[in-house]
Amino acid sequence: MAQCPNCGKDILLPAKSWPVTFKKPGQVAQPQFSVGIFECPDCKCKFRARVKTTASPPAAAQNVASLVERINNIRQGLSQTLKTLHLKIETLETERAALLAEAEELKATAEKRAAALESEINQLREDIKSMRQLLEPPVNETA
Repeated sequence: MAQCPNCGKDILLPAKSWPVTFKKPGQVAQPQFSVGIFECPDCKCKFRARVKTTASPPAAAQNVASLVERINNIRQGLSQTLKTLHLKIETLETERAALLAEAEELKATAEKRAAALESEINQLREDIKSMRQLLEPPVNETA
């Protein structure tokens, strides 16, 4: 909040604001305070004044250090996830190979059983045919 120098009216928000820093040679510049341009709605006077901030921004070095720490934590998490995924892939590939081998074995067993059943069915058909021949009376052909 600032007060108009002409009419004394209180103005809540600046039209524009920016941080002001003072830097000595060899030091990292840190914001000291903010300045804003205000415009009075009554007399249309434009003026600059200090803007009160509610919270001070964290120091740049602390901010960078925390970002580096977060990046390292994320990298470690991704590395662990990658290792876990590699292990899961290897396990699944092994299981896939075992299942394919088992499927081939079952297929071969099924083919053998089907062939055995076919031969048994053919044998039964032949048996039925021979029984019919035995049970049917001979047909006399009179000419």
